[in-house]
Amino acid sequence: MNKFNNCLTQGKKYEVETLKYIDYDSYGFSQGKCKEWDIEIVKDNVKTYYEVKSESNAGKYGNIAIEYECNGKSSGVTATICNIWVHYAIMNDGSYIVYFIPIADLKNLISEKKYHRNIVGCGDGKRSSIYLFRMKDLVKWIKS
Repeated sequence: MNKFNNCLTQGKKYEVETLKYIDYDSYGFSQGKCKEWDIEIVKDNVKTYYEVKSESNAGKYGNIAIEYECNGKSSGVTATICNIWVHYAIMNDGSYIVYFIPIADLKNLISEKKYHRNIVGCGDGKRSSIYLFRMKDLVKWIKS
């Protein structure tokens, strides 16, 4: 299995895991290459959209990366229509810390430059740009 398929499999795993943290009447997962959201939740006839990401190096470095551009196009935080950004920080022992960050809060952190670093030209093929956040700066959004 190639790296893309491994990441896709891991992503789907955490989308399902996210349902354990949410009260809902019904849900649906995005299909195909949907950049805008991963899970649609309906509770009391209100739809809420979730974007779900996982960070396999979080335990090693203490950071999470939020992508905003890939191949010169909006992606990640700049392409989503989600209400809640869910980010799984995978620890060295395989456990995780999960953050549920309202998208408005995340965008405010970005506009106020509360990230640790802005990295252009990273990831596979140096095609992505990210905001790197220190996990310790996001503790208020940890979901238990």
